[in-house]
Amino acid sequence: MIRNRIKRRARAGEKLLGAWVFTGSPAACEIYALAGYDIVLIDSEHTPIDVKDVLECVRAVEAGGGDAMVRVPGHDSSHFKRLLDAGIHSFMVPMVDTVDQAHAIVRSCLYPPRGRRGFAATAARSGLYGFHEDYAAVAHDETFLALQVESVEAARDAHAIASIDGVDCLFIGPNDLAGSMNKLGQLTDPALLSVIDDTVAAVTKAGKVTGIIPLPTRDASDCAARGFGIVIGECDVPTLKAGAMADLARHRKAFPGRR
Repeated sequence: MIRNRIKRRARAGEKLLGAWVFTGSPAACEIYALAGYDIVLIDSEHTPIDVKDVLECVRAVEAGGGDAMVRVPGHDSSHFKRLLDAGIHSFMVPMVDTVDQAHAIVRSCLYPPRGRRGFAATAARSGLYGFHEDYAAVAHDETFLALQVESVEAARDAHAIASIDGVDCLFIGPNDLAGSMNKLGQLTDPALLSVIDDTVAAVTKAGKVTGIIPLPTRDASDCAARGFGIVIGECDVPTLKAGAMADLARHRKAFPGRR
């Protein structure tokens, strides 16, 4: 089993910078890892990629010497079971609004008596196909859970959610949080920024890590200075789009092409 460097580094107070992968491209994952990002986040919430695709991406990250995190589609325990058994131990979980939801997610990821995760480590990649004989004894310590704050309700209960044993990080999703305030797309709104700042304070008080994406008026460095331990901003799709549009802008006069 690969030791969870994300968890160890976050707990030690290091600031971690990540890149987001929406394409499901193992090459993109490996490039980000080789470039030196602390986290390569593979998104399976807003993309069609499945467990097999995710595993290929994770292996590419590991081949590049990096550390992978996977955003699951939802709270269903089967998402965690399959990915955990595939040897993935760092997760981002979307739209966690309540303490009860957070407890259920933690239970899905931990073996009895702390949870209800089913055991298959003697055959699964998580236990190195049976070669890691002590896997069950260390699995809890190697699992990192970042639960997303994406509603006013979640922000209000951020301290209680962060205080749960097994929750390592609360990761703020500014767009959906703004949407829950009827301010979708208004990422510079003072009321939204105030809720974000209050959430950081609540999570810090609970002794846990806070994460976020950069905002229009707060880049990754500014977010780190404001107390965020994890910032994930770079993303393969907009980077590819920006590069393509810049290339076209430079050369379109010489190559009229289609309109």
